[in-house]
Amino acid sequence: MDNLNLCMQKIERCVNACRELIHAYEVEIPEKGLLAGFHEPVFNKDTYRMLFDADNMHYPLGDAFLEYGIPGILRMTEKKQPSDTEETAAYRHGIYLVYKEVHCFIQKHAAKAGQLAENENDKENRDRLLRIADICRKLTQSRPETFMEALQLFWFLYLLRGGFGGGCIGRLDQKLYPFYAAEAENHTWKREEALAATIQFYEKLNKMSAGDTLRNLMLSGKNEEGKDETNELTYLFLEAYEQTGDAEPHLNVRIHKNTPEKLKETCIRVIAEGKGQPTLYFDDFIIPSMERAGISRKDACRYANDGCTETVIDGRSAISFWQHEMVKTVELTFFNGEENPFVHPVEMKKNSRYGPSFIPHTGLKTGFRSGESARMSCFEDFLSAFFRQQEFQVGEWIKKIDRKIEEDENDTLTSPLVGGTFKECLITGKDPLRGGGFTIPNYQLLSGTVTTTADCLRAVEYCVFEKGYCTLDQLKAAMEADYEGYEPLRQRLLHAPKYGNGEERVDELAALIARKFLDQVAAYKSRSGKRIWPGLYNIDFKIIANITGATPDGRRFRDPIGEHCSPTPGAAQKGPTAIVESAKRLPLAEGYASSPLHLTLDKSGFVLGADSMQVIRQLMEAAEKASVPVLNISMYDREELMDAKKNPEKHRGLIVRVWGFNARFVELDEELQDHIIKRVN
Repeated sequence: MDNLNLCMQKIERCVNACRELIHAYEVEIPEKGLLAGFHEPVFNKDTYRMLFDADNMHYPLGDAFLEYGIPGILRMTEKKQPSDTEETAAYRHGIYLVYKEVHCFIQKHAAKAGQLAENENDKENRDRLLRIADICRKLTQSRPETFMEALQLFWFLYLLRGGFGGGCIGRLDQKLYPFYAAEAENHTWKREEALAATIQFYEKLNKMSAGDTLRNLMLSGKNEEGKDETNELTYLFLEAYEQTGDAEPHLNVRIHKNTPEKLKETCIRVIAEGKGQPTLYFDDFIIPSMERAGISRKDACRYANDGCTETVIDGRSAISFWQHEMVKTVELTFFNGEENPFVHPVEMKKNSRYGPSFIPHTGLKTGFRSGESARMSCFEDFLSAFFRQQEFQVGEWIKKIDRKIEEDENDTLTSPLVGGTFKECLITGKDPLRGGGFTIPNYQLLSGTVTTTADCLRAVEYCVFEKGYCTLDQLKAAMEADYEGYEPLRQRLLHAPKYGNGEERVDELAALIARKFLDQVAAYKSRSGKRIWPGLYNIDFKIIANITGATPDGRRFRDPIGEHCSPTPGAAQKGPTAIVESAKRLPLAEGYASSPLHLTLDKSGFVLGADSMQVIRQLMEAAEKASVPVLNISMYDREELMDAKKNPEKHRGLIVRVWGFNARFVELDEELQDHIIKRVN
């Protein structure tokens, strides 16, 4: 079968899957408030697999649905255009069929609300139901004109996007601002109504589920002229979170030199509440780094973040990402390209104690033969072997990404539901991946944990070659035994210098690891000229900890590793300013895909209120001076966390930051709970 026929079949299957999923959703009219629509997650495996292959939901929807509305999308796709090829005609028709289903879905809500209003005796509630019916009916007839209409349409498409609803939200304060501005100019803006609807939006997100759900909302930032884009909706979205305070959405705020003091104060106040929100992104580091990589300033200023903290250009790029794990590279170096024999498949849960169990696999049973440890007579020999292993493993990931780029250029298709939200796609009929919207390729390779890796290398240097506590082979034997019978040596390794304490040598090693990784990734360019975005970041530190055996820093199999650019849990002994000092030595800003620093403070040591807010401000300023591009500050009471683990029924509302997402602490599995407790500083 030729490529065209295969493509046509893919389009047909995806269209059918979209329509099937939309048709399966029930009509929901809320008992209070104006925001209609809700569904429990839909997990028809075949349907979901088809949709996820077409849309991984790690990037925001386009803006065309706000400009044209559903009727406009239908008008632009109902007929074949003179410029259409067979493929673009089929894709255009696919969009039309999917949005006919969306149109019907919205009509059902209008009809249901109207029916309920007819049978309602209470005037206030009848008026509310009629308002819902009018909003939904309007959306089937024209483009949205008010904030409430725009939010409702966004919610409908967000709801219908995938099996569990939504994915990345993007820069919603910017996308909905024109509707606010029009109402403000006409003196019809109803702030309390808008706030109530936003709170309802958040509540619906939390009803779907908690955990790693990709629901990141980015606020504020600067435009290409350096002008601040904070607006009334920026504050409204923050205020809505202050009133709800649940796990969803994951709030993020862009900060720069012209950020209003009022916005900074608001962020500090929300962070001081201790729920790990919002995460701060520093435009003055991220945007120039993107520009140096060839992204235009105009496009760079549109960046948001996906399911965790990886950057994505809102409305300009999809995203695919891979992770190399540096800690695993240490293991492969010790065992000459093989895994620690102690490691065996381990059954575990991804995040939640309620989720299904699975057995992770590394795919790294053998690797590059970097040398036998017995032949390494000095630390430079070991370090050289490590970097040869790193270069080989990173090179293998680059080969995989290269194949993915070629696949996307020739075979991969975007969901027509998503495609219909991009203006370029509606005009040309082209899939967003093939010239219909995604103008900036976003293929990311993430480094994994450079911090724990630096701890490992420094422990080898310090304990083996400086202090002579053991030989490399003795250390290797201890690691192979998971330190069983080697506790005195393990304690010496644990007390070797660690990243996060301002120790210059270990920080230098972390910087050297990061630099070599960044340079190798930056040197890549595909045959069509596409680059890979680098990030100093690990996607899932828990899984890595469960597939990596004992390491030379004294860590045992399944003990935690550091997340992103943060210290190994329990390693930082000199407070958060020392952590920032260590981070300062890393080339963080060059990892523009994502290079976040997480600081977790024990709030029991603060007088609640002014004291904690002052500390947060100081840490924000210190991080900015240290050129930290992404900063998350969490404040927890260690004793409260420990009690929540023992008595979950007493702490149902305790929200914590896991990595790129927030979750209810009591719903996390025990390993993640212990990890969060250990990193409280």
